[in-house]
Amino acid sequence: MDTPRHPVDAGGAGLPAVRFPIRHRLVLLSILLLVLVSFGFTTINLALSRSWVEEDLRYRAIAFAREIAATIGDYRELENAALLQDQIREILAARENVLQLDILVFSDGGTKVVAASHLASRLPFTREESLRVGEGRVISRLIEEERGRYWEVLAPIRLREAVAGAVAVKFSLDRADRLASRIRRSAFAFTAASVLLVGLLMSVTVRVIVDRPIRRFMAAIARLRDGDGTATVDVASGDEFGVLASHFNETMARLNRFNDELQARVSEATAALDTRYREVERLNALLFDMQRSLGRAERLAVSGRIMAEVAHEIGTPLHSVAGHLELLRQDLPPDLVQGDLARRLAVMDTQLARMTEIITQLLDLTRRSPGEAALVDVNRVVRDTVDLVRPGVARAGLTLEVDTDAGLPPVHGFAGQLQQVVLNLLTNAIDATPVGGRVVVSARARPEGDAVEVIVTDTGRGISAVDQKQIFEPFFSTKEPGRGTGLGLFISAQIVRDHKGQIEVEGEEGRGSRFRVTLPAAGTP
Repeated sequence: MDTPRHPVDAGGAGLPAVRFPIRHRLVLLSILLLVLVSFGFTTINLALSRSWVEEDLRYRAIAFAREIAATIGDYRELENAALLQDQIREILAARENVLQLDILVFSDGGTKVVAASHLASRLPFTREESLRVGEGRVISRLIEEERGRYWEVLAPIRLREAVAGAVAVKFSLDRADRLASRIRRSAFAFTAASVLLVGLLMSVTVRVIVDRPIRRFMAAIARLRDGDGTATVDVASGDEFGVLASHFNETMARLNRFNDELQARVSEATAALDTRYREVERLNALLFDMQRSLGRAERLAVSGRIMAEVAHEIGTPLHSVAGHLELLRQDLPPDLVQGDLARRLAVMDTQLARMTEIITQLLDLTRRSPGEAALVDVNRVVRDTVDLVRPGVARAGLTLEVDTDAGLPPVHGFAGQLQQVVLNLLTNAIDATPVGGRVVVSARARPEGDAVEVIVTDTGRGISAVDQKQIFEPFFSTKEPGRGTGLGLFISAQIVRDHKGQIEVEGEEGRGSRFRVTLPAAGTP
């Protein structure tokens, strides 16, 4: 089983690459928390500061309005519109943040503007608010518009312990807002700079405290994976990494001792097992040879009985019938041996020839020991057999392709028997392939060089999975009745087994067949 390949990390050769190191995660998580906390507190602080500034400006606006109200000492000053108008101009010139200043007088008929910075308009205080100021209260409200923000304040003017009028002030917040915007930008800039600086320092700290010991652990694990049983971790700190390194080194020492003991026991067990295996192998070889001998003897006995019965029961009558049929054909006038009579005589000849072929194949089954085995050139066997079937291939309208390796090793056996195997396979392929089909026969050596393969492939009707299981059984045939005896593949399989080889069939019904004969090369045990 192959070891899966992984990208290699710089911290430990041979270990899977770390996609997202813990150092980066710690730094990023810390920076994220720092950003959330820092910017969150900065935002809250700025929001509180803004509210505090607004409140302070409110108090300033109220104080300013009360100061203006306090400068009016009697009713004459309150009713002197020209004097008040001059004072308003002087105040507006000195106080840029005061946008509008109105002096009001309360009377039974309502509220009247005595002096104002903008005569065309007055601050929009309601009658209810005026009544509340008449009771001595101060009215203030924050106005936010596209043009800016400002406080509107309405403070009472007290004369002789009574509220005689009011001072209405429109106090601008533009300068405070500009200052708050500058403070906000500066605060966020300093916060961002501090986050970056802390992140950089934290990255360096994590690299020294966390990443360096982890890399040493990874390097030790990589050496251990490469087979270095003495790999240890050199971390001498007093923190958790130092304790972990100590336990790791102690575990490795125990593991090495255990491995040494285990290796010694495995070596002893392997030596004993190897001895027993060789003995079992020898006994299996003897048993296999005995089974082959018994099987061959049983097959020869069965074949001999079949042959004796066939020769006795069929042989003599068959020859007698054939002879009388020939005499009958000679005695009949030539003009009568035509038409239906000629067809019937031909059918009788065909069936007699088929019965003779069955007897011949049964005889071949019991007489396959033509002398001593010799080295056989498989390429030559294939070429000679192809020459025999070429006329039949041409008549069938097929294409025959031959593919052989030039340096094919010889096999040990009988050339005639092997030629019979190839001939049977080619004949079956030709019979199973329709006109225009293709038959391919190839001979090649296996990549290991220990065997030779002869493969016959056709584009015929194929063989079903059910028929493949019994295709090598005697008297089984997929051909039409009268076209085969069912002994060709059976005899071929017996010949291949006698040559210590294997014969296999592959294919699907309707998609052709492939027969593979594997024979051990000469010199292969």
